[in-house]
Amino acid sequence: MSHFSLRALGGASLLTLTLFVTFPPHTALAQEEPDVTITRGKLQQSQTVSTVAQARQQINRTAGGVAVVDKAQFENKYAQNFQDTLSYVPGVYAQKRYGEEVRLSIRGSGISRGFHLRGITLLQDGIPFTLADGGSDFQEADPLALQHIEVYKGGNALQYGSNTLGGAINLVSPTGYTAGGDQVRLEAGSENTYRANMRSGRVFGNQDYFVSLTTSDTNGYRQHSDQSNVKLNANYGIKISDTVETRFYLSNNIIEQDLPGTLTRFNALNNRDRASAAALSGDQKRDIRSTRLSNKTSIALNDTTTLEGGLFVNFKQLFHPIFAVVDQKSTDYGVFSTLKGQYMTGEYLNRYRVGVTTQMGQTEALLFTNVRGNRGIKTAEADQKAKNYTAFGENQFFVTPTVALVTAAQLTWASRENIDRFNPSRTDERLYRSFNPKVGVLYEPVAGQQFFANVSKSNEPPTFSELTQTGTTGFIPLSPQQAWTAEIGTRGSSGNVSWDASLYRSWVKNELLQFNTGLGTGIPASTFNANKTLHQGFELGFTVDITETVSWQNAYTYSDFRFQGDRQFGDNDLAGVPPHFYKTSVRYTDPDKWYAAPNLEYVPTGAFVDFANTTDASSYATIGFEAGYELNDRVSVFVDARNLLDKEYISNFSTATTATSSSALYYPADGVSAFAGVVVKF
Repeated sequence: MSHFSLRALGGASLLTLTLFVTFPPHTALAQEEPDVTITRGKLQQSQTVSTVAQARQQINRTAGGVAVVDKAQFENKYAQNFQDTLSYVPGVYAQKRYGEEVRLSIRGSGISRGFHLRGITLLQDGIPFTLADGGSDFQEADPLALQHIEVYKGGNALQYGSNTLGGAINLVSPTGYTAGGDQVRLEAGSENTYRANMRSGRVFGNQDYFVSLTTSDTNGYRQHSDQSNVKLNANYGIKISDTVETRFYLSNNIIEQDLPGTLTRFNALNNRDRASAAALSGDQKRDIRSTRLSNKTSIALNDTTTLEGGLFVNFKQLFHPIFAVVDQKSTDYGVFSTLKGQYMTGEYLNRYRVGVTTQMGQTEALLFTNVRGNRGIKTAEADQKAKNYTAFGENQFFVTPTVALVTAAQLTWASRENIDRFNPSRTDERLYRSFNPKVGVLYEPVAGQQFFANVSKSNEPPTFSELTQTGTTGFIPLSPQQAWTAEIGTRGSSGNVSWDASLYRSWVKNELLQFNTGLGTGIPASTFNANKTLHQGFELGFTVDITETVSWQNAYTYSDFRFQGDRQFGDNDLAGVPPHFYKTSVRYTDPDKWYAAPNLEYVPTGAFVDFANTTDASSYATIGFEAGYELNDRVSVFVDARNLLDKEYISNFSTATTATSSSALYYPADGVSAFAGVVVKF
């Protein structure tokens, strides 16, 4: 592994050097502070973890769609999942199935996936908790242990080893520098929901720590959706010298989630609190035990150049009774390294970063018959091995006083091996290689107002759940999903208005969709490659400060995803995501330290449920309300009320080839609910 990493790093460096071109910089972009500025003996913040302000400055150097979500956006409400934390990021579609489980899609990534996640790389502090084969769960993320969330759409996530259509989401933890002191948070609400969080942060000498412990318990809105969690997140940093800092991370999770299953359309709209018969008879659930350990070290080589590197290991146990009992134990591990900085050649500035990321994973994958939620007869046993090696290089330089040119490329090598212990004839292996370039331009006519454009390529190998579908010998013959994406957009602020807008189009080949091609192959698979599909859309987020005390926040996403000349579905729309999605909130903040914020979520046209385009989910509009009061510098309270009109609608569904009235595909939305919390700082 070390031998490969050194060679890959050399390859990435050579690749990036071939991209370097120098031009005269005299722009606000060029005059930004470098990534690291060291004043010897006086650095009073973490060198390994950016503050929110630093994260925004760095992410806004991206010639493409990105976002930073400060914890202030979601800390004063009952934030349980990505729907609660990312609802105001245009282009991100996150809608609840149950508990923390959501349909999470960026620009149509993994659009037909009715379970878990594919097409987006999930990270915590730059370290993946997406499994090595590209599949993910959501349950391990704890919104109460976050400082901010970084969203990199599509090809803008190359630096995290992501080669997916959707990009990457990075969850960033606080440190003792940004979350000093002690805090207790207690919440309670509908469906016997209780949650407690205790956190502490300190800086002492050249060291700091942050620790967060969350326990939660809820009955859930529907039958058989009970959940109990314990989540521990901690990090410890030490400044070895004025220019070197290392930080250790620990995450440990105990998650017990009952599954309510899917319903027919009629029951989802008229008996929405029911669980499916299969969920009850099979006592379906998803129980997770996981531990993540990692280290990140940052070395300031000089005032403008930083070398970062680290390693990680993730242990996970999954006990998942569904149609069968999925029983898995997995270990993922890897190393990563990034060199970034800037330098002058005469009057010319060059800003760059190069790096390598490796991730290896091994899963002991067992299947048993489901006997009322317990293991019955063993039906499958396999060792699944995934390996990923990624080298990337990115460079930014200036062609005019206000225009920065960005060039980047990514080299990936991935393997998937399934050693079938139960039926050796099904043992198989695949190797995937790709070269993913990106070119872009970033234009800043005045400080704080940017325009950008880019073209990038993505390449996604199939996950094990797609390669090892039941009833086949060896892997399903699936090709990697590839796409070229073109994007233009703008972000910034002027006066009392701030905005973020992007227009994009992705030409996708071999999109991995869950449908039957009807080609008479005889393979009983649910996932195939579509030949050609098109993803295009418009994303708009804007906030208006109407007065000093009233602000209006908006997020609108238009999505147009369709087949292109498919022999079975022609030019039909892809099922999964509604064409229009709008979220808005008006917030009044009183000088006496209280606030009130009504909000609206509006879907005027329901998404198609099937690829035949015969059935769609209903349109809907829901109203919510948030309010809070700061009693003093130490104590604050809040309330969070949802679906105040008790609207009956479908929040999510699994896609199908053709849906009928008897198709049990739907997840009903929760009814009216309310939560309250108190936060005490010491």
